[in-house]
Amino acid sequence: MTEARDRRGRLTRGVVLVVVGVALTGCAPARPTSGSAVEVVTAFYDAVGRQDGAAACDLLAPVTVETLEGDADDACADAVLDGDVGDTLAARTGSTSGSASVAGRQAQVVLTGDVVFLTVSGTTWRITAAGCDPRPDRPYDCVLEGA
Repeated sequence: MTEARDRRGRLTRGVVLVVVGVALTGCAPARPTSGSAVEVVTAFYDAVGRQDGAAACDLLAPVTVETLEGDADDACADAVLDGDVGDTLAARTGSTSGSASVAGRQAQVVLTGDVVFLTVSGTTWRITAAGCDPRPDRPYDCVLEGA
């Protein structure tokens, strides 16, 4: 009798764990889509084109903002529009239509004149690198990137 009760107890606990697991999975925030990665990149280049550094910086990953500010010794809103970074990004503002590839929490948006890398932050994409050029057999060379 105790053996049957133990089996029922284990079965009941197992069913409860499965139900709780399914319920929690349904509450998880949705991952952003590849289309929303392209939208973030388009919004970024739109902000750069309007000379709105604050709006452009709002779309960057925190590590990218930190690296940019450290390298430029200036606030992100100014640094993203000035110097080599600003010149390179401004030259690429016209190439905002592109396609995205998503792998887990990372995305790559390929534009006509640029490659941009993103990461998931909460329920949206944030840019980790932009102004990137491919190099054969080597990592991309990016004018803006997090450490």
